[in-house]
Amino acid sequence: MKILFNYSMVVAIATTIFSCNHQNNKMTNNFTTKKINFKSNNQNVVGLLCNNETKEKKPAVVVLGPICSVKEQSPVQYATRLAEKGFVALCFDARGYGESEGQPRQFESLKNKEQDVKAAIDYLISRKDVDTNKISLIGICNGTNEMMQVSIEDDRVKATALISGNYLIKENMVHLLGNETIWKKHLDNANLAKERFEKTGKVDYIKIVDSIGSSQLLPPLPIYDWYHPWENKAPYFGYRGGWQNKVTAMSEAETLTFDALAVAKKITKPTLVIHGEMSDGGYEFAKQVFNSIPAENKKSVWINKTVHFQFYDDPIIIGRSVDEVSSFLHSIN
Repeated sequence: MKILFNYSMVVAIATTIFSCNHQNNKMTNNFTTKKINFKSNNQNVVGLLCNNETKEKKPAVVVLGPICSVKEQSPVQYATRLAEKGFVALCFDARGYGESEGQPRQFESLKNKEQDVKAAIDYLISRKDVDTNKISLIGICNGTNEMMQVSIEDDRVKATALISGNYLIKENMVHLLGNETIWKKHLDNANLAKERFEKTGKVDYIKIVDSIGSSQLLPPLPIYDWYHPWENKAPYFGYRGGWQNKVTAMSEAETLTFDALAVAKKITKPTLVIHGEMSDGGYEFAKQVFNSIPAENKKSVWINKTVHFQFYDDPIIIGRSVDEVSSFLHSIN
């Protein structure tokens, strides 16, 4: 029997699945996902709100993912599991990414993301089912840097969890890019691109990942191997969101000059650090951050034989991390 492949039908079916997954859809394991909107700096931000069905006020968390990520990647993996644990969990596309407004597109600005996180908190405290005295932050990979900054600036934040952080420390970024010569070239190019944008409005882009060269944002080949399927997704992989393999070149003027250790030294709120033995940045930088945090209530969880991307898509590692986060946040609330 000859089987005919109807491409249009596959796309239609997948689009229907995508629509069902991202609207006000009741899930089998007692939580719902709902696409929501809120304003950040007068621009529309699109998020996914994950919530269980209980009516009483619940603790809430804002989840911020890796550099250049969209909500459909690792953030929603944590948000859905946290909803099962009794939290109202919100992840979103930062301005300039995915479904959210913002120009220039694909501009990786720590300052913008910090504003977006604060706007997400504004949205959460407006909800009747959120306990406004129990709002926490979760940062994954690069998102740890912005979440540390927000935790020291926003009094509404009660605690922070930092998961597999790629901490923006110069030595760490030199290691990530290859050597100090490459690091300096990236920073010089970023400053030139920023100057050109401010003078002319022209936006220069570089790739996020590539299999060759060192001019991309993230040169290591294992990072390319993980992201490559997201770039070359088939049309029926709509659930993978609006990830694009490009970022403004001027973004690195911020990312390469941020000092995560200086920020860590100002954190006084309860903080949980979770890190894998083979995560980006390695133990040494995560431990530097943890040891620099002066908060009396802090905890570290070091997971052996675990690589960075397991915190993105390995259900066992994500599940363990969420268990640790839930236990820690419930213990202080």
